[in-house]
Amino acid sequence: MLIPALISIKEYIKDNKNIKYIAIIVTIITIILLSIIYLFLINIDVDISELEMPTVYAINKIYPNIKDIYGLIILISIFTTAISLGISFLKNTSKNNKDYSKITIVICLTSVIFSKFGFSNLVSLLYPILGFLGIIQIIQILF
Repeated sequence: MLIPALISIKEYIKDNKNIKYIAIIVTIITIILLSIIYLFLINIDVDISELEMPTVYAINKIYPNIKDIYGLIILISIFTTAISLGISFLKNTSKNNKDYSKITIVICLTSVIFSKFGFSNLVSLLYPILGFLGIIQIIQILF
């Protein structure tokens, strides 16, 4: 799912030097954020493999006053990810406005259908499928 987003930003990044700086900055930010999440998760008293969303549980146990703010942050993250990936996918697959409208309708309908499955069921179903498709993409990129 990252491929369409990366293809979409290629027109904004022209210089290889910028790509290097962006990669370094994103890596540092990711490491810092993952370290913070790890510190939250090691400070809770339950087996995190049993939880559907362990970070939400950890925030609720450690800082119960900000659990609603964290929930809002997660909701915004989900929406921004879905919108950016959807627009990237549309931009890379539609050839004209008619195709754009048809693909948009298909995306909306499938979203409504998949929303009934539940988060953990979707993850357990789609992660292996997307992982397999990712391996196929990597092999295609290499060849």
